[in-house]
Order: sequence, then C-alpha cells, then structure tokens
Amino acid sequence: MMDNSTAIPPTNQSNQLSCSLQILSSDTHHYGLNISIIAINTPFAIFAVISNIVVLITVYKTRELRIPANILLCSLALTDLLVGLVTQPLFVAWRLMLHYPSTICRSQVLHTLYEAFLYLCTGGSFLCLAYISTDRTMAVSKPLHYRARVTTKQTIRNLVILWVIWIGFIVLRYSGIDESTNQMITSVIAGALVIYLLAVQIVLVVNIKRNNIHSLHSEENSAMIAYKRERRCAITIVYIFLALLLFLFPAVLVQIITGFTSSNQSKTEMNFAISALLINSSVNPLIYFWRSDDMRKAARHVFIGKHSGSNDGSRSGNSGSNGRSQEETV
Repeated sequence: MMDNSTAIPPTNQSNQLSCSLQILSSDTHHYGLNISIIAINTPFAIFAVISNIVVLITVYKTRELRIPANILLCSLALTDLLVGLVTQPLFVAWRLMLHYPSTICRSQVLHTLYEAFLYLCTGGSFLCLAYISTDRTMAVSKPLHYRARVTTKQTIRNLVILWVIWIGFIVLRYSGIDESTNQMITSVIAGALVIYLLAVQIVLVVNIKRNNIHSLHSEENSAMIAYKRERRCAITIVYIFLALLLFLFPAVLVQIITGFTSSNQSKTEMNFAISALLINSSVNPLIYFWRSDDMRKAARHVFIGKHSGSNDGSRSGNSGSNGRSQEETV
C-alpha cells in the first residue's frame, strides 16, 4: 500500500511553491532588472560609504571646520552614509533574493526593512536640507546677527530633535496604520517639503542677488566680509538642492505616469528611479569638496598628512594676511 502522505506536500512547502510561482509569473519580476539594479547600486553604495566617511572624519578631525554650517552638512552626510551602508545593500539583497525559489518568499521581510530605511533616509535628507536652507537664508540675510546667535551646540540640539521626530513618524508608520492612510500622509509630507524647499531656495537666491547689488556700493567692513563667507555656503546648498531635484525627477515622473495609467510596467521604471534617487548620496560629497578649498585641504591633511607642519603654519598665516577663515567652508 502506497503512502498517501507523499502525494500531498506539506502546507509550508505548498505555500512556498504557490508564492514562488506567483512571483515568477508576475510581470514585475525580471531577472535582467535585478541584475541591472545590483550592478548599478553596488559600486555607488561603496562610494557613498567611503566619501561620506571622509567628510565626517575631516570635519571631526579639523577643529576649524566645526562650525554650524558644517555641522549641518555632517547631518546630511550621515544620512547619505546610511543610504550607502544600509538602504542600498538592503535593496541589492532584496533583489538578489528574488532570484532563488528558496528565498523568494522570505524576501518580503527584507523588502520591509529596505522600505523603512528608504523612507527614513530619504525623508531625513529632505528635512536636513530644509533645515540647512532655512539656516543659510538667515545667515545671508543677517550674517553678523546669525553668527552672534547661532552656536554649534544649538545646531546639534535642533538636529537631534528633528531626527527624533522623524524616527518617531517612521515607527508610527509601521505600527498598524493602513497602507492608504500611510501613503496619503507620506504624500502630504513629501509635497509640503518639496514646496517649502523650492520657496526657501527662491528666497535664498533673491537675498544673494540683492545683497550682491548692495555690496557694489558698500565698504569692506566686517558685515560684508561675514556676508561673503555665508554667501559661499548658501550657494553650495543651492547646488545640493539642484542635484536632489535632478535625481528625484525620475521618481516623480514615474509616479505621475503610474497615477494616470496604473500600468504594471511602470513598476520596473520605478526601481530604476529609486536607484537614481539613492545615487544622490554619492554625489553630495563631491559637491562639498568641489565647493570648499578648506575642506579639500583639511581632508588631504587628515588622510595624507604630508607637509602637515608647513600647512599648519601657512594656514595660520593666511588667515591673518588675507582675512579668510575656515568658517568659509561648506
């Protein structure tokens, strides 16, 4: 007599087979897509980790760079570091698990983690950039008043409060609220942040242009020197915002197309759009070093260490001779 137990597979194996067949037959699952995403995100994740660590260590090791403007940049660099260290590896690992029937059903847990960190890091980047833009607008408008009132400790405290609030929102998002409500709240917050960032950048550029016109008829006093330093920091933030818009545009475009067409094919493009958004974390450190001579010199001093004695002497001499200070750094 044959054993009938062999005719019916166990429940968990049946569920796993059903799950595997369902995903493998889905239009959203493509092996070529997975390979492309892995190939794109892996090198950029490595570069994001290395470059943002260089930024953080450079500011930490260089006392002259520990000013409020650079502390804010370090907060953004820390967010970008988390993207390269956690979000992109989770993204790559999730897509890799979709290749194998033995792990394809368990990939949902990894996808949830990846999604949580994606919201955490992306939203954190927007919040940090909104705070930095507001800070730079105040600094350009009233440079002397800004330097007298804003301190490094105050900046760090405000950043901690901002991050605690955002982490609390992420935890609340996964605490049982239905998906439609989550999507609505996330869309409202994202839209409000984008509109606010656009408005602040416009105000910032207008203040820079207006003060440039006034400076043509002003003497080289302490207020004008402070303004020129803060202006350079502010222009750097404008470049960072433009880079964010550039890498965010594909995701916005795909989201709009999805809303009008409800096509499953757009989910494929969305994966590439998310990859483009994550690559932004590798671009920001390049902007920092491109815009800041002082940060480049400090990084060479920290990581290479050659001619350290002559550099230190020339640094102190230059600060007295030409009036520039490390506070010009961003």
